[in-house]
Amino acid sequence: MTNVTRVVSLLGYAGLVPFVFPALLVATGSEFSQLSLQLAGIYAFAITSFLTGSWWGMALSTGSRALLVSSNLLFLVGFFVFVFAPDWWPLAAALVLLTILVAERSGSFFPAFPDRYRGMRTWLTLIASAAMLTLQIAG
Repeated sequence: MTNVTRVVSLLGYAGLVPFVFPALLVATGSEFSQLSLQLAGIYAFAITSFLTGSWWGMALSTGSRALLVSSNLLFLVGFFVFVFAPDWWPLAAALVLLTILVAERSGSFFPAFPDRYRGMRTWLTLIASAAMLTLQIAG
């Protein structure tokens, strides 16, 4: 495993903490549940923005207008739910994260990511989405 691969793995799995820890606090009825719910929501919005924003570079390198439009559409859906329907944001975030994963795995305008990265991204997305669904249900 190269240094970059280790850093990617470390950052990827560490990035689950702001999803999983708040879900545990909310599910157990912690006194910090409301704050945890808000912080996880903000973090989920940041991650979905980051992931959809990364599609711009791929769109530029492939000349794909569909990828650019899809990126903006997913971002705008997330933005409007986050701002105008925050009670539904955890559910929407889970769905946006899963949509990003499915699009990246099936879209022809995405590069062929290494198998190790694809597997990691799948697990990260499934765990983060499960945490957001937990926040939706328990919050």
